[in-house]
Amino acid sequence: MVTGAATWTGGRLIQRLESLPEVEVIAVDELPPTIEVNSPMHDLAIDELDFAHFFLDTQPHVLIHLQAVDRAAILGREKSHSRVVMGARGLFGALQRCTGIEKVVMKSDSAFYGSGPRQPSILNEATAPKRTTSARSRSIRDVEGLLAEVALDVPDVTFTTLRLAPIIGAEIGNPISRYIRLPVVPTLLGYDPRMQVIHEEDAVSALLHAVATHVPGTFNIAADGQLYLSRVLRLGRRLPQPLLGPQHRAALRGLGTLGNRFPGSLEHYLRYGRVMDTTLMKDSFGWKPELTARQAVLTSYGRVTAPGTV
Repeated sequence: MVTGAATWTGGRLIQRLESLPEVEVIAVDELPPTIEVNSPMHDLAIDELDFAHFFLDTQPHVLIHLQAVDRAAILGREKSHSRVVMGARGLFGALQRCTGIEKVVMKSDSAFYGSGPRQPSILNEATAPKRTTSARSRSIRDVEGLLAEVALDVPDVTFTTLRLAPIIGAEIGNPISRYIRLPVVPTLLGYDPRMQVIHEEDAVSALLHAVATHVPGTFNIAADGQLYLSRVLRLGRRLPQPLLGPQHRAALRGLGTLGNRFPGSLEHYLRYGRVMDTTLMKDSFGWKPELTARQAVLTSYGRVTAPGTV
């Protein structure tokens, strides 16, 4: 079962799963799909009772929970929080009563750590997150906490949590990808955050690796390397427009009226950035992205199509 199946990541993941022999995919989401898949899409909100009944009736062997995707720009801040946290609470409650479940893979986010001036320069999986005003960060922490409680009650199930860096790519169309592709990019005057990213196809591959292997635990997932925002924009031949904080917020809101809606959590990231330690990803999780951060950025701008061309 794949929750959050309507997202680009969910659709691409399902396409990859459908190509595997003897795999049946149960796709769940309340929104229209971004990518067409062959598997039937079940129109269910995971924070409603109907979904819990459906989950128990279906009895999936593997759950891939992608519902931690930030949908504040689509559903609104309050409804998005409900879908993420309350949905996870209902889902994990049903999971505890599911006798057939063998593995749970959850897509978390580097937003777990938050962004701020007092954060360590490099964040590892054991780093305690700082207090933050970002509702996005609080939601992610709440969901991870709920999953940790469930893991204690069902020790025979493998739980793997992937804290992914911001996903970028030419197809995904999420807020960070739309932001860096703007022809003129509003930036915060006096700030040049360090950015750590992962390419859209590598993000899908990491989730597939978690499904195919028995590796419990929590892992930071990101491409090798880090880039300052100014460097990212130069690689894309974009024009930065430095603005003061209030002007920057107004610019992002103004862009929202033109269809480029940006959640408030993006502003924290664009002010302070965030970089994670990926040692466990390589040594314990046993996986490495194909593209470096620089390659992922160039590919997002359509300037590179394969790793070997950089």
